[in-house]
Amino acid sequence: MIKIVTVCGAGVGSSLMMRLFSQQILDAEEIEANVEASDISSVDPDSYDILITTSDFADTLRSSSVRIVRMDNMIDKPYLKEQLLETIKNLS
Repeated sequence: MIKIVTVCGAGVGSSLMMRLFSQQILDAEEIEANVEASDISSVDPDSYDILITTSDFADTLRSSSVRIVRMDNMIDKPYLKEQLLETIKNLS
């Protein structure tokens, strides 16, 4: 099962919204994945296959080996879908 984490500053705002959107996309595509939300200070990025966050936080986590999906427009679901599905395809 694919492990995904969405990350924001506090772990309660945009990360929860991105987690919900990601889960909706995955459910619609019938892809099994575990999606969690976290804050930047407590996330262990190497525990996940994919990390979804803003460019600012992605730059902070760039030393990790996790695949990062950068979302600067949190409500752009079509972009999230495109990037998430492409990243999952490249996991194989």
